[in-house]
Amino acid sequence: MKRFVGGEAKVDSLKGARELSDVERQLRKHADFKGLVIVMFGLENSDVHELSTRFPANYVFYLVPRSKVRNERPHRILQHYLKAKAIFRLNVKWDSENSAYVLSGRGKNLEGWHVNPRYDVYMPTKGMVERLTSSYGIRPTLVLKKLTGNYSLYSGARLIADMALSEKGSCVRVDKRSSSEEVYIADLDHHVSLNKDLLELLEAASVGYLSSFDADYVVVPWSGGKDSTATLILSLKALGRKVIPVFVDTGLEFKETLEYVDDLACQLGVSLLKLKAPIKEAVESGRELPTNKNRWCTHLKVKATQDYIRQLSKTGRVLMVVGDREAESPSRLSRPATIEHEDCVEVAPIKLWSAIHVQLYLASRKVPLNPVYDYGFFRVGCYICPALRSWEISLILRDERLEYIKESPLFKVFAKERDVPT
Repeated sequence: MKRFVGGEAKVDSLKGARELSDVERQLRKHADFKGLVIVMFGLENSDVHELSTRFPANYVFYLVPRSKVRNERPHRILQHYLKAKAIFRLNVKWDSENSAYVLSGRGKNLEGWHVNPRYDVYMPTKGMVERLTSSYGIRPTLVLKKLTGNYSLYSGARLIADMALSEKGSCVRVDKRSSSEEVYIADLDHHVSLNKDLLELLEAASVGYLSSFDADYVVVPWSGGKDSTATLILSLKALGRKVIPVFVDTGLEFKETLEYVDDLACQLGVSLLKLKAPIKEAVESGRELPTNKNRWCTHLKVKATQDYIRQLSKTGRVLMVVGDREAESPSRLSRPATIEHEDCVEVAPIKLWSAIHVQLYLASRKVPLNPVYDYGFFRVGCYICPALRSWEISLILRDERLEYIKESPLFKVFAKERDVPT
């Protein structure tokens, strides 16, 4: 494990325990740990799985398909480790009695559900549901984000449709799987109540992790998206007045995002520092638009924050708290939770979280989401972001509230390069 993930995980053994009672006694030694506890066992000890119902939701019991764990090849141990974390992240069941999803405990398995370290899961926003209902006649209650723009849409426990988004054009392909009746789903507050224990565990683990660092300044890059917002809330709870939320303005932000960060900063009682990344100026001066293969815009955004951190580091220790999550990209999957840089220590307190964890955590703290999500967007960024797919582009073209973006000369250039008529 050290070979692959360094100090991210601590490894312990069962000290030769064979009887289930002895195994349970060894596992109880980690009961006070609020982070993720992965219990790996081989086929010879498959009865260990019987203990899974006796431990809280942060314990994942994982069977390695070898007689003993030590018989597995080293590089395969890494794959098992990543999948075990994904099992925790994607542990979603349907509770028909409460008409809600439970993220730990008992419930109905979801149809065709697959666990992959790159998958993510979340509940669709009102705007997303309205668009899918009006355009495609489906009303999903859960979204499984897969790879390369592919999604599975659920209604309760049923898989009702597959959706594919493209990087070009504004076409969205939806293939229906079922035409059954619409399923009632409980509101977010009820979901929070049902998943209260897990949400408290997630918060305690992240706050404990952040509190373990000694810093004079705590910089939180805040985009206005759900992940960085949850990270800001956790940082404030763990480190209080040391926290400095930093918003980097590219000149190409949704006005809703600009208003959101100002309003929420005021509600939270924090002073928001705004930095400038001259991306709009660069494009207006003739530089090519950012692409997935050349995201020079990210470099400028990162540089703005790094320059600020470099100045802070001259007078004290800097902790940079980022909202990276493993399910977002291969690079974030492989990146450790703690990285020591020359000018700061970078930490990712929600690395193990899924998007539905973030949604319910923010709801539990009564923190509103950026209005752009309610318009139906899957993600928040600037309006010529290379990560935008056909779904977001089609929303911009159809939503009257976003008319100001359609009128932007730079968006027209972006749309032309994406083969989208404006």
